[in-house]
Amino acid sequence: MKKRCISLLAMLFPIIMAIICLWLVIVNNNQSMMAVPLPIDLIGEYSYDGEKWYPYNENCEISALDGDVIVKGHLNEDILEGAILNVYSNHIGISMYVNGELFYIDTQLEIKNYGIDLMPSMCGKRWEQMLCPMITTEDEIEFHFSNCHKHGNKNAYKEALSSLFITPQDNSILEVYLKPYIKPFQMVGYALLIVAIMLLGAAISAVIFKSSMINRLFKVGIATLFASGYMIFDIMMIYFKDELLVVKTYGAQLSLMLAVYFIGMMVCDALEDKYKKVAGIVMSSSGMINLLIMVIVTSGKMLLYDTLFFWEVVQCIISIVLITLCILQLKRKIKHRIELMIYICIHISILGDIAGVGSGMYQSGMCFKTVYVIMLIVFLFYGIKQVFLDHQASIKNKKLKEELEQSRIAVMLSQIQPHFIYNTLGTIGEFCEEEPQKAADLVQKFSLYLRGNFTELDNPRPIRVSKEIEYVKHYADIEQIRFPDMKVEYDIQNENFLIPALTIQPLVENAIKHGLMGLESGGTVTISSQEFDNYYEICVKDNGVGFEDSVFEDGKKHVGIKNIRKRIEGMCGGTLTIDSVIGKGTIAVIKIPKEENESDCVSSR
Repeated sequence: MKKRCISLLAMLFPIIMAIICLWLVIVNNNQSMMAVPLPIDLIGEYSYDGEKWYPYNENCEISALDGDVIVKGHLNEDILEGAILNVYSNHIGISMYVNGELFYIDTQLEIKNYGIDLMPSMCGKRWEQMLCPMITTEDEIEFHFSNCHKHGNKNAYKEALSSLFITPQDNSILEVYLKPYIKPFQMVGYALLIVAIMLLGAAISAVIFKSSMINRLFKVGIATLFASGYMIFDIMMIYFKDELLVVKTYGAQLSLMLAVYFIGMMVCDALEDKYKKVAGIVMSSSGMINLLIMVIVTSGKMLLYDTLFFWEVVQCIISIVLITLCILQLKRKIKHRIELMIYICIHISILGDIAGVGSGMYQSGMCFKTVYVIMLIVFLFYGIKQVFLDHQASIKNKKLKEELEQSRIAVMLSQIQPHFIYNTLGTIGEFCEEEPQKAADLVQKFSLYLRGNFTELDNPRPIRVSKEIEYVKHYADIEQIRFPDMKVEYDIQNENFLIPALTIQPLVENAIKHGLMGLESGGTVTISSQEFDNYYEICVKDNGVGFEDSVFEDGKKHVGIKNIRKRIEGMCGGTLTIDSVIGKGTIAVIKIPKEENESDCVSSR
């Protein structure tokens, strides 16, 4: 085997090296042929009102939230005639003057100057490209920047001034330059899209196979789908069509809103008790706010970008509440501890992005994007682990089902003991000569007893206690005919719940055989049932001789109490306890949880 692997690697190595060599040649050739955008700087001053001027440099504070601004000065490089001046516009209006003459004005600023409201197609992140005349370092350049929104990115003006690039009339040059900034997140976005489709496909399969993971798979899949949309749309590419700008702008913000919303819904699933209720109220409010924003935008009352500030304020409150609930829940012992820690990190990253931590010109939402990818990797790891555990549990459940079936049959057969049949037939024979009517009654009861036992051999599901009491009475009636001084009393207060078939009968048989038979005469077996808040209870009590608790350990000589206990636990989640006091009697208690019983028990599903 080792030699084969070495031989295969030896064959593949030259092929891999050839592919790498070809790829490097192509890349280097493209890079050598491709011109590089030339960055230029503006050296001058800026003013908000045109009267008071301040020196402009990279460290000065020019905020797009403080109103329109004028920046004038000189370029540090000449621009040849026919070259393209590229300027990055992040939801702002830009106009450019050369030596006092208007050279360029974008649609946003032109529309604003006419007092007309912005259309969605005029708003977004885009590259403004200006075909320039000959501009020297002696010419005075003047940029007018305007924030066309009530809110926005305060660094938008500085981003525009720091993104001045000169290129030939070839759009691919700037695109190649931007690839290192946008390609990684774009590829991650497409990878998340594939994962989202797979998760949603798994959710559909879970519906078909009635898996318990439907809800979680669906929410993770939807959240991943919108997270991938946010990463794909939120990139600084060059768009020349207004339709593409609208799709990019609206797609990015809507994807972010919905991704964060579904992550919040996942938090609700991981919380418990009162924390889950509070989170449910919070997320219901979040859903209503998202819906309200979409209605306002659809009606044309506001642009989607103008609602971002209000969404961020609300989301800060929601994230803080959810983080607090997760921390409080972590103080308790719960099974979703790792998930809650991940959700805390995600919502901290959301708060970080809203606060502007790690944001830059080429990418926004860096904290959320990074943390979500890490979260998804962890989720997939635990998902694969859970599938493996579920597979093992399935094998274990199948084995348990086989064991329950075997124990059920063993218990059924144990009820039809040869000595009981011989004794009953012998009693019938005696009555035939002396008391024919009693013999006839005994034959009828014996036939009912046998019919009940043989019927339940083919029934793997629990039955109602009322049916089980019938089987007990068939057996008890036979024993009372044989031993008239013995009494069997019934105190059945509730008989409308489920129990494994022929569970009470062997306990009654043990009470008679090991309890009352040891008395010189008489004795009473009492069978009762009661209902409590969380469980049902059945008692089989006798006032016989009692015995040591170890008497039932020998399965060869006694009815299989172990098998009865295993069936009660495996089929209904119940318990069987037996207490005996020598000289006073024995009590056997069966407790069946209501929760399990209401779901018709495990084996009846």
